[in-house]
Amino acid sequence: MLDFNIVAKNPKAEPSVDQFFEDLEKRLKSVPKEEIEAGAEKIKGFLEGKVGWGEVFNFTPEQIEQMAEIGYTHFKVGRYQDAERFFKVLTILDWDNFYYHSMLGSILQKQKRDGEAIVEYTQALESNPDDIVSLTNRGEIFMKHGWVGDAKKDFEKAESLDPAGENKWANRARILKEQIEKNKKEKGKS
Repeated sequence: MLDFNIVAKNPKAEPSVDQFFEDLEKRLKSVPKEEIEAGAEKIKGFLEGKVGWGEVFNFTPEQIEQMAEIGYTHFKVGRYQDAERFFKVLTILDWDNFYYHSMLGSILQKQKRDGEAIVEYTQALESNPDDIVSLTNRGEIFMKHGWVGDAKKDFEKAESLDPAGENKWANRARILKEQIEKNKKEKGKS
């Protein structure tokens, strides 16, 4: 059992912690005030949800794009665990980027980790409710598990976003929705 009274008995920080802060103060003396203030603003922005980890750690857009390209290449050649690592990092660096969540959902779906894939597709749709890929793929998982009502809603939304019938993912949603209707009619005949 933990002894919470230990803090009351010894309220002073460990010497190593004191030393850490002394060393930190010495190092910060040579840092320009503007740089410290800019860093503090960045952290404040992060805490307020305005800035992601990528910005906090000074990743350039080019570096993040390269990571996405490498992750996508791993996905295309079937190296799903490697692709997953890249896209997990990307979702942390830029949580609001729907594409990273959608890709991670696709990677997880390929690995038959449907529950996790649904979570990622749902997060992608929270950031971009019109993401046809996430709607179609999430709907397919719903359909696979017999959640026909949820599947149909996703397929109908994907269809509505492509009235001209030009998007391959919306067309896939149309085919899957037709399959639901066909299965429903066949069940009615039995």
